Amino acid sequence: MAKFALRFLSVGLLLLPSFLRAQTVTTFEGIDASQVAHPELDVDPNGAIGTKQYMEWTNVYYQAYNKTTFAPVWSTPQAVTTPFEANGVTNCTNLNGGDGVILFDRLASRWVIAAHGTGPNYNYCVAVSNTDDLASSNLRWFTYAFPLNAALGTNAQGVTYYPDWPKIATWSDGYYVGFDLGDASNSFQEVGILACAFDRANMLIGATARPPQCFKNPNPVTGSFYLAHSPEPADVDGTTPPPPGNPEYFASIENPVNDGVTTTSNTFNLWQFHVDWSNPANSTFTRSTASAPVFTPGCYSATSPGNTFCIPEPSSATTGIKVDSVGDRFMFRFAYRNFGEYQSYLVSHTVQVGTAQRSQTGIRWYELRGNGIPTLYQSGTVRPDTTLYRFMPSIAQDQSGNAAVGYNVSSASVHPGIRASWWNLNGAFSPTELSLFNGAGDEENIDYWGDYSSMTVDPVGGCAFWYVTQYFNSNQTGSATTWQTRISNFSVPACGKANVSPTSIAFGAQATGTSSPAHKVILNNSQSVALSISSIAISGNNPGSFTQNNDCGSSVPAGGSCTINVTFTPAGSGSLSATLKVTDNATNSPQSVALSGSGVSSVTLSTTSITYGSVLINTSKTAAAVTMTNNMSAPLTGISIAGSGAPFSQTNNCGSSLAAGAQCKITITFSPTVVGTQSGRITITDSAPTSPQTIALKGSGVPPTSLNPTNLHFGLVTVGTHSAPMVTTVTNNTKVAISFSSLLVTGAQRGDFSQTNTCAGGLAAGAQCTVTVTFSPSVTGARSANVTLTDTASDSPQNIALFGTGK
Repeated sequence: MAKFALRFLSVGLLLLPSFLRAQTVTTFEGIDASQVAHPELDVDPNGAIGTKQYMEWTNVYYQAYNKTTFAPVWSTPQAVTTPFEANGVTNCTNLNGGDGVILFDRLASRWVIAAHGTGPNYNYCVAVSNTDDLASSNLRWFTYAFPLNAALGTNAQGVTYYPDWPKIATWSDGYYVGFDLGDASNSFQEVGILACAFDRANMLIGATARPPQCFKNPNPVTGSFYLAHSPEPADVDGTTPPPPGNPEYFASIENPVNDGVTTTSNTFNLWQFHVDWSNPANSTFTRSTASAPVFTPGCYSATSPGNTFCIPEPSSATTGIKVDSVGDRFMFRFAYRNFGEYQSYLVSHTVQVGTAQRSQTGIRWYELRGNGIPTLYQSGTVRPDTTLYRFMPSIAQDQSGNAAVGYNVSSASVHPGIRASWWNLNGAFSPTELSLFNGAGDEENIDYWGDYSSMTVDPVGGCAFWYVTQYFNSNQTGSATTWQTRISNFSVPACGKANVSPTSIAFGAQATGTSSPAHKVILNNSQSVALSISSIAISGNNPGSFTQNNDCGSSVPAGGSCTINVTFTPAGSGSLSATLKVTDNATNSPQSVALSGSGVSSVTLSTTSITYGSVLINTSKTAAAVTMTNNMSAPLTGISIAGSGAPFSQTNNCGSSLAAGAQCKITITFSPTVVGTQSGRITITDSAPTSPQTIALKGSGVPPTSLNPTNLHFGLVTVGTHSAPMVTTVTNNTKVAISFSSLLVTGAQRGDFSQTNTCAGGLAAGAQCTVTVTFSPSVTGARSANVTLTDTASDSPQNIALFGTGK
């Protein structure tokens, strides 16, 4: 009954290498309409794989199958009311409302059956098995009926909202369920959601369950179409639970704005449910928004957003019936797996991939990762061709990080069939599509194609994907008597061996001589025999910068795992790399993890040398402050900063200690008092392994007025003749103009030298003038004099020494 209301990457199919083309797909018949007493048109097939059986649901019956022989556990499918009637739970003897879900609680190895009853007094009915073996003579069910009316609320007409499309999931601290609030007075339009947590701890032992904790959104319900409906709670795959205290998360679509025009969206919703069983007042349910590549929901119509019917069948041209894509919501399941190093969440839905409105559909998937609130890590769209419509997806991932999504396919020339695609989440997105089963008929009498399917992963070995959905072997034209379901399983070729996850670790920057937090590598043994380990070692370019410790011992049991903790302690600066290798008896030995990181000094300085250039004597120049950073994870202590003395001085705000990751500033000033090049050094001593750190200093003192050159040598000049002129450049190094009171040749032999100049009127700041001198000896022998410049500069007077010899 599930849906009352009217309601980045696209990669082609690749030619597979021979070893992948040999991939085995096993498929067998599930529950068919002919096997149940009262088959319904809306089938809602789903199921789960357990340790010993596969259990399937269709409205409103369940059956289990031996997962090796595929033989049914019971002679006929069981009515969903069977466990409740056996225990006298009268509130659950009318479950024709359907919307049932089968779970295998992998953390406890128990089966869970859940469905809601019919109104006006709604109950959510949950049965939990006392064993993982559905064929056991000791099988019993702990049964619970949870009243929903008070939590659901009522519409303006006083009619209780319908608990539509419930999805239940396993988390460490509860069974979590998301409902749509369907308004029975408005064609069961989705007007809000209800999220509830059920007391898993007591339900697993058959004890009295504490009252559910539920939250509604919006609260109060406004009656408007709710864009974020159909929340999917995260359901644990594998046997590694979420970290202690990790809240449950729900994901829901964000449909396009209902304005009659918009057809795309680029966000979805993430809900965090924190439950406190001891103090329910502390429980919270909060919403956040995640960005997504732009999408148009499958079969979306801006003028009729609840109408998601556009999947063609070969008979559609005659009957006018097109199948519901259920493109207006995320699909069952929101699959979670804890890899230790990171947590991964997967969800999928149907989107439009053709260019025309309500054209070809494909499968969009998202992976979220995070050890806190997860964020979008990657996404893609499965669309191997331009003809088939793909819809009704369900996604999961195996213990090696391979994702698989199952779905139905159909077109105007292809009867609805069953396919799946898989790819590795830690590699490039290149999906391999598998044909699981081809249909031979159409659904010609109704446009509801169930409302969901189910992909789960075998908890034993963690590799085999099991998928169930519906199909037709012949056209269904009358009552619901010809629908069939098919259960398929397959494994990704790389799984079922020994493998490590992740296959690479980038540690980032780490202070030399200090150690990073340990990163976890999980070694999984997916073989059916124990994994015998020969060695776990680090080799490669810089093995001394990486260390490991592990709890693996000499072997890992079949289906088991162990943890290797890797730490980065850089022995030097720069890029460093190595390889962690596990050598064992698996056929794919050794398994490798690429390790990389960057060593940075324990303490870094923004610069280790400062050149001041030319600075006027008796003035000061201050360079940009030097930033000192403590890159260590511990405080830097015992800080002492000293200079080499005049003409360099420093001030700082570093104090005697600097917190981990903190920075301080060192300001250094050059104050020359003499002319010429001068050098110095600032020395920083502290508790870092790289202490001391130094800053080299260099600058030149220049006078207020400089002469270049300061000596003019004319050599031998014949008496009574003139030498070639020689020039000295005068530079004003100050920031103010200078004026000259005199510029004369002086000395006893001044008569043998003459000068002209361009300095009349003075020199502006930074300007230059020239003094040109000629030597005219009057007698033989050595002759000398000076050009004396008298001016307003502080180093006045300045002299140019003159030398020549008469011959």
